[in-house]
Amino acid sequence: MKSLDDELNVVSIGSQRPRLSLVPDFYDNAFEEAVDLAAAYGLVLDEWQSNVLEGWLGETEDGTWACALCGLSVPRQNGKGGALEARELYGAVVLGERILHTAHELKTAKDHFRRMQVFFEHEDLKKLVKKIVNTNGEEAIWLTNGGVIRFVARSKSSGRGFSADLLVCDEAQEMDDDKFEALVPVLATADSPQTILTGTPPRPNMNGGVFERFRKSALDEKAERLCWLEWSADRNDNLDDYETWAKANPALGYRLSLDKIQDERNAMHEDGFASERLGMWATAASNSVFDLELWANLETDVDPDAPYALAVDVSPLRDRASIAVAAYVGNKVMVQIAQSKKGTGWVVEELVRMQTAWKPCAIVVDDGSPAASLFTGASAKRLRLTKIQTRAVGQACGAFYDLVQNEQLFHAGQQALNTAVASARTRPLGDAFAWHRKSVEADITPLVAATLAAYGLTLKRKPKDPSAKKERPRKNVAVVY
Repeated sequence: MKSLDDELNVVSIGSQRPRLSLVPDFYDNAFEEAVDLAAAYGLVLDEWQSNVLEGWLGETEDGTWACALCGLSVPRQNGKGGALEARELYGAVVLGERILHTAHELKTAKDHFRRMQVFFEHEDLKKLVKKIVNTNGEEAIWLTNGGVIRFVARSKSSGRGFSADLLVCDEAQEMDDDKFEALVPVLATADSPQTILTGTPPRPNMNGGVFERFRKSALDEKAERLCWLEWSADRNDNLDDYETWAKANPALGYRLSLDKIQDERNAMHEDGFASERLGMWATAASNSVFDLELWANLETDVDPDAPYALAVDVSPLRDRASIAVAAYVGNKVMVQIAQSKKGTGWVVEELVRMQTAWKPCAIVVDDGSPAASLFTGASAKRLRLTKIQTRAVGQACGAFYDLVQNEQLFHAGQQALNTAVASARTRPLGDAFAWHRKSVEADITPLVAATLAAYGLTLKRKPKDPSAKKERPRKNVAVVY
């Protein structure tokens, strides 16, 4: 039987250059020295890993880093850890940098510590070692030249008491603002600080807002000293094309084989495969029922006025819930996500608070959905609910789709809703349709809630004089957690 690896004769090896690359101009570059140093101690980098170091180690004419902020997005098991090891070895041994290496999980940080420790078992590097700390959670390698590498799991206080020249945030797809902001001050005293974020595209159940913001800044070219390197498939690429696999996986032909990737393709849902193996940030976007370019163009930064309509949705497994708000902007409907969080215990109290503060014209619940069970007995009496049945759900989904297609809807560009829209599928509902949950890996509660809120709003009156409304800066009435 012919091995799939024979197909490498057609697709060659994985692409050694990223699909997306933003690297600021530099005056000098130390990457070759870093590559040679790693090779001298047993770490021979792939071409793509060397290319990553070239992006990270560019210098300005005054000797500071050309890139103060660096982001690397590459699918799992391609070897990003090797690039980090080479960068940290060079920083500690040659530059005497103070390095703080962080990861989402303690075991990941400890694994990286063990790999770095191996370098300092070589006789000449062993002479540089001042001490090595193996205490659980406090692993560190201290050098006589002032260099130090600490290894910690991230928390809301993980950066306190540390100073660093280089901050590394591995598994950046699992890092929220609180944890990142606890780390940023460690660089306050550095002459030429550098921050490196590495990871894979955040999944809907991850807190990857920081990594997403890095990427958006790069794509919008808003940050002058930001380096972004991304190995990924484009959203229009064929998920089953070997050339697509090669584009997204630089280690194909080395650490990865077509056989193994084919096994993953057979085992995984297409959204999971697109994200985990092909590095796609808009997972399965090409299969969404919405035109995502059109959806992106409907983003606005205005502050709608009352009346407000609210709606809530709960996932089938009851592990997540979302509350959405709809209001008018002129003669168009604007939807926002007020809350989207884990669990359901917070929902009733939050709706009661919003009912008191905002006096909504409707609080919509699908009476046949998982959310309906939240509103029984005393809970139902505290809220003025508008419960809708199957027929109205179909009308709501069709109306929401029409609002988007006819450009009669605005949204605030929130990631939770964008991800749900990108993953939207439909299921038959009599002669109409509803949003399909079972074959979608993403959390679509933000989309369902937004759909019901928009429906609840359209049942009520519109503003008396839509043409008189003026756009103005939004007041941040809705926040996604």
